[in-house]
Order: sequence, then C-alpha cells, then structure tokens
Amino acid sequence: MSSTPAPDTASVPFSECAALVNRLYAVVRELETQCRVLQTAPLAGREWYELLDRKLIPQLAGEPFIVAAVVGGTNIGKSVVFNHLAGSRASATSPLASGTKHPTCLVPAGFSERHDLAEIFKGFELIPWSEAAAALGETETHQLFWKPAPELPSSLLILDTPDIDSDAPVNWLRADRVRHCADVLVAVLTQQKYNDAAVKQFFRKAAAEDKAIVLVFNQCLLPEDEQYWPRWLETFSRETGITPDVVYVAPNDRRAAEENRLPFYERSWPIPEGFPAGVSQTPRRLRDDLAEMKFTEIKLRTLRGSLRHISSEELGVPAYLNEVKARTAGFQDASSLLSMQHLAKVDNWPSPSNGLLVAEIKRWWRLHREGMTKKIHDTYATLGEFVAVPFRWATQRLKGDPPDPNAIYSQQERDLMLRIIDTVYEELTRQCQLGNEILRPRLEELLAGRSRSSVLNKLTEEHAKFSVENELREVVETQMEAFRTESPSTFTMLRKLDTAAAMARPVTSVVLFAAAAGPAGHALTPFVTAAAAKTLVVHILGDVAGGAGAMVVGESAIGGAASGLRLLEARFRQLQTAFTARRVAWFSDFMRRNILGQLHDELETALKVGQSATFREAERICRQLRETAGT
Repeated sequence: MSSTPAPDTASVPFSECAALVNRLYAVVRELETQCRVLQTAPLAGREWYELLDRKLIPQLAGEPFIVAAVVGGTNIGKSVVFNHLAGSRASATSPLASGTKHPTCLVPAGFSERHDLAEIFKGFELIPWSEAAAALGETETHQLFWKPAPELPSSLLILDTPDIDSDAPVNWLRADRVRHCADVLVAVLTQQKYNDAAVKQFFRKAAAEDKAIVLVFNQCLLPEDEQYWPRWLETFSRETGITPDVVYVAPNDRRAAEENRLPFYERSWPIPEGFPAGVSQTPRRLRDDLAEMKFTEIKLRTLRGSLRHISSEELGVPAYLNEVKARTAGFQDASSLLSMQHLAKVDNWPSPSNGLLVAEIKRWWRLHREGMTKKIHDTYATLGEFVAVPFRWATQRLKGDPPDPNAIYSQQERDLMLRIIDTVYEELTRQCQLGNEILRPRLEELLAGRSRSSVLNKLTEEHAKFSVENELREVVETQMEAFRTESPSTFTMLRKLDTAAAMARPVTSVVLFAAAAGPAGHALTPFVTAAAAKTLVVHILGDVAGGAGAMVVGESAIGGAASGLRLLEARFRQLQTAFTARRVAWFSDFMRRNILGQLHDELETALKVGQSATFREAERICRQLRETAGT
C-alpha cells in the first residue's frame, strides 16, 4: 500500500483524551441546562455536539476498532465496493439509481457482545439484517441494518450508506450521522460525480474532521482514463481539502461488478514522475488493505481531527461559549436597565430620630451591665423615673404630648416608598417602549399582569407590620456586638467609665439635685440631650455612663481621648447607616417580589452563567484539548 504520511499521532495520549472528552461531554450538557434561561439554541443539531455525542463518546471506550463507511453519490457503485469489502453480495446492486436508503453494517463475529452498537451508531434504530434488499425500503425512521460477518477482522466494521447527493433531506441527515461514526471513509467517485456540489460539501466536513480517506475512482475506462483521473482527483482535493491516504481505480465492468469480481488497482498519490508508465495491473483486496492499516494510528488520527473540530474557536465548543457570553451580555444590559439604582435613585431616605437611637443604645448597655455597677445604675434609674414623674407632667401640661418619633419615621418612609413605586412604574413603561429585545416581551407581560393599585395595597399591608423600635433594636444589638469585638480597648474604656460613674453616682446625684438639674435632667434626657451635650457622641457616652450626673465624669475622663471620640462618632454613624441599609434592602426585596416578580431572579441567574464554574471548566478543557490536538 502507498499512502500519504499521516499526521504524527504517536504523542497523542489516548487515555487522557478519553478522560477529557468524557468530562467535556458532561460539562457542556450541564452548561446547556444552565443556559435555558438565556434561551440559546439546543446543543442537539450542532455539528460539534453531534461529533462529540455520536462519535467520540461511544468510540473512546474499550479497545480501538475501525468503522469504515463506503460513501458517495447516486448510482456510482457504492454497494459494489461494499460487497467487495464484505467478500459477498451483502448489499443489493442495480444499474438503476434506486440506491440504498438506510445504512447497512457488517460487524465482526462476537463484536456486538463486547460493544454497544446503539452507542456507536447513535441516532439510528438498529435492525438485524436478513436480506440484501432490506435497506432499499422507504421510511422516515432512521434505520441501520446490521449482521455479523465472521470473515471480517475482529476490529473492523464496514458500512454501506445512503447517497450523499440525494434530493431527499433525510438522506443528507443519515449520511452526516454515518460520517460522525466513521473512522475511515471509503470515498467512491466517478467522472460524473467527483465535482458535484453536494458531494464536495460532504467531504469538506470530512476534511475538517481529518478523516482517513480511502478513495476509489470507479467506472473508469482503462487504460484511457489513466491520464484523466489524476486531474479529477486534483480538482476534488482542491475543492474539498481532502488528501486521500490510499487511491484505487476500478474499471467500468457491470458484469464483473454484479458477480463481485470487480478488480481494484492501487495508484500512488501524489502522482510520481513518469506516470502512467509502469502502473500496477495487479488487483488488490480492499478488505485486506484496510486490515493492514494500523488501527490505533487511525483511531488517534480520527480522534485528533475530531478534537480539533470540537475545540475550534470558529466551529466547536469555544464558538458555543462565545455565543453564551454574547447572550449573557444582552442580559447584562437588561439587568442594568432594571437595577434598583437605575429604576429609582434613592438619596434621601429618612433617618430615625437621634433620640430613638440613643434610647436603644442605652437599653443595650443597661442589659449588658454586671454586678455592683448594674445594681447602682438600676437603683438610680428607678429613683430617677419616680422623681421625674412630676417634671414630665409639668412639661406635658405646658407643651402638650410630644410627637411620636416612631410614627413620624414610619410616615416619612411610607411616603418615600410610594413616590419610588410611581417612579419605578414610569421607568418600566419607558423601558418597555424603548424595545430592548430581551426586556420588551417580559415587561409587557409584567405590566399587564400586575396593577399598580394592588402593589400599593400590598405595601400598605406589609409596611403596617413594621416596627421602628424592633428594627432599631436588632440593628443596635448587631452593631454593638461588632463594636465589642472589633474595638475591645475602646469598649473596655467605656466599661471603666461606667463603673466610675456608678461609684460617683451618690455624690453627683445629690449635688446636681440640689442644683435642680439631677433628676429632672436625667428624666428629660430624651428631649434635651442634643442641646445639652457638646457633641452627640459625648452625650451618648454620658448616657451610657449613667445619666446627667455621669456626664461630668465622662467628659473630664475622656477629654484627652480624641481618637476614642472619633471612634464613637464613627460607630454612631455606622448604626444609622446600617439601619438605613436594612430598610432599603427590605423595600428593594418588596419591589422584586411584587413588581419585578421572577424577572429579577431570571436576569440574575442569566448573568451568572458566563461566570459559573461550569463555564470556566468548559473553557479549561477546550484549552487542554487544543494542546493535545496540536492546534
């Protein structure tokens, strides 16, 4: 046999390729599930996926074997070549262009017990083959007829196939599926069919997959056509990219073909000097020649060609990944348009009164006092409350009931939420009219299905359950615990001041009471502290340390601790910020649940696909496959 040297496949690690391909198969199927939200086209039907699913996965298991498929156009003698390979009239032949409608396969004895034929020939319904004409029947079902052939080598399967230039689209599909399964294509050409457009299209795909090609020029007038077939083959190779591994010519002898004794003569390619002088006239047995081919090398070559195809930036998995990225970018634009920051810019969220926040801080501190310090402060707090009763009564008589800061905050917050909802609906309507291809149909459904009045009623219902006091309490507890953990030295300083204030309490309380400032000042703290203290931070420190009397101790004690004051001031601002962030988050969640519905979650899910571990794993495997395939 003379052939063009095949690409070097000795360095291709077969087992490593098998592991990578199996992993890639699992990853892209998982990625397809994630991509449902992106509404990308399914993997089935994509050239690279069909190659992966129908060729690589089934044939990478077990020992190497070769699937040799006889392919070509209409009425050129494919079944004749197939019968020659089989050594019998296995397939029906006819001078009429009736043609094989379904693939027919001969397998070695015992092969079906060692291998799953359904996995090797995915997409076909396998039917035991009992008569030569069975594959000529018309049906839309993709059938493949098979039977054992004891005379075949143990690792060689041969296929007869439908015409690849048929005007029946079902034949094109069957031919493509056969090509995916085959390792070697026995390409049958004639003077009439070597330049046919459909034939060239089929073999361009075969060239992209680096299939091993055994080429037979059939129905030649010999010796006259010895000077012409090289020109035909040169044109065919130039148009398809095919470089055959072995070339044969066969004479136009109908009787010999029908009697299965047609001779096949091997020819060198490229043409040596002096051709056609001295060409061989000794017929060859194609089946023996195929059996002499190195199965592992062909398998690895086919594998490498397939790896190049599925890892190709233009045609393979990377192209699919780029499609996913592009689709994700469209959802990124949609997500930006529907972000809360875009829909409603909120920069004036109300804050609870300082008095409410101070009261919660004092309450937290009171609950965390211990021992004698706790007893002293609790005793004087109770005494202060008792003494302060007449002062509160007098203040109420003079100024009336003070406004409820809880109610004030709740009303301010609700009014702002109502304005934001109006803004959001206006923006959603505008975005719907702008015509973003991803958003428009979703927004039309959303705006049609949810009335503004029902959302406002829902807001009223849920907001009525809101308690400023409870919300502040949770924020203060969280932030103060963080304060104790993150700033232990400052927290310890406050504890010492609190203890010192407790010890000084009997003296300062008597002195300040005599000055008409003690009990009254302590009782009226929620109303006068902002004006009484030099800064709000000093006041908080004074309140924490035990009331108006302790403010004297507190201020003098920390007068030089500027850094401590700055830390306390920052902590107070964090409390306010944490509370506001908590309320904004609640309202954002309300709008997602009641206005955007599942659309927000859908967009968020879509955005994660391109950054998912599955996506990155697919990219990584493709890089490894390109390295393995030498691309």
